[in-house]
Amino acid sequence: MNRHFARELRRQLRESGAVGGVAILLMAVATSWGGALLAARQWLQGQLLAQGREASIVAVLASPAESEPLRQALLAAFPQAAATALPPAAVRKQIASWFPEVATMLAGLPETSFPALLQVVVRTDDEPRLSAWLVARPEVTVAQSSRIWQRQLGEFASRLGWVGSAAAAVLLGGCLVVVLLVIRLLVLSHADEIAIMRLIGAHEAAIRGPYLGCGVTFGLAGGALGAVVLAALVLLVQSLVPTFALDPRLLLSLPPIGAAVGLAGALLGLVSLPREP
Repeated sequence: MNRHFARELRRQLRESGAVGGVAILLMAVATSWGGALLAARQWLQGQLLAQGREASIVAVLASPAESEPLRQALLAAFPQAAATALPPAAVRKQIASWFPEVATMLAGLPETSFPALLQVVVRTDDEPRLSAWLVARPEVTVAQSSRIWQRQLGEFASRLGWVGSAAAAVLLGGCLVVVLLVIRLLVLSHADEIAIMRLIGAHEAAIRGPYLGCGVTFGLAGGALGAVVLAALVLLVQSLVPTFALDPRLLLSLPPIGAAVGLAGALLGLVSLPREP
């Protein structure tokens, strides 16, 4: 029985040819795309959009001379906050560190071209009150909280997640259809053999098993290839964003997911097998 299954499985895979390769590649694209979406979402939720993350508020001051008095007043009103005054020279230096390609140009500009800033780090619960306090101060011209861009980023990530999930579902559905068609073609090409096997009393498991194994192999190979592609993408992203991390369980889950989709496609491809001659 095992020798028959292995022999028939090898023959089905060989006869599937280029169409079987398409099924594997499509499965790899679908699983790597879905895995990349989940990895990006986990990183965003754990890093940039974490609920317990402290809020950062940047206030632009009307005059550099007002930075230290304002900092002292802020610490008196909110002793749990951490505030740092940045004079124009420090602001210029910080911008130059962000954009080294224009550092020479920035160095030639007068300090009056840069504003004085007050950077405040505060607990999330205190952020609304502290932002309102800064906005009401006459020394402050503009106050911007990190919670604003975090909220906007969260909304954008949510919309992108829905679109990406729909695309991943369509790709997985396409994989299922391709596996279904491959199995149906194999069944049709072996109709006479199936009829003879039934005449000599072969069990349905012996008839169906190699076709199901073929579908599972397509999905398993595609999922494994998708895991390799996702791991390569993560390494590339980590070279640009060192804090980006991937849960190893996500990589390990891609081959079983691909195998499940391949099995589903093979089962659907065998639905009409009992009506074959």
